[in-house]
Amino acid sequence: MDADQRFALLREDAERGVARAQRHLANRYLRGRGVARDPALAAQWMRRAAEQRFPPAMRAWGEYLEQGVAGPADPAAAALWYRRAAAHGDPLARDLLARLEAAGQPPTPPGSG
Repeated sequence: MDADQRFALLREDAERGVARAQRHLANRYLRGRGVARDPALAAQWMRRAAEQRFPPAMRAWGEYLEQGVAGPADPAAAALWYRRAAAHGDPLARDLLARLEAAGQPPTPPGSG
């Protein structure tokens, strides 16, 4: 199987709603691996994976928001997604959330996680 076939299968899985595939596809678009670099498309795929409560994607979506990958940086929204990922057992998300809070970022409103 060549790279084009592997990419087509990855895209099919992502379109069928497989969160892990959506996350991998987002990373490809973000880095331009095998496709043209497209941060906006990367953000669309990562958000779809995060909304399925896939912890690594939830954390990565928080990072996208914090870094302003496809729009203005939004640390408060990033903290919300870090908190959600941490609640689903992602230890790196806990670290990222703690870093934001230590930097004095406003906490997310209670009940919004």
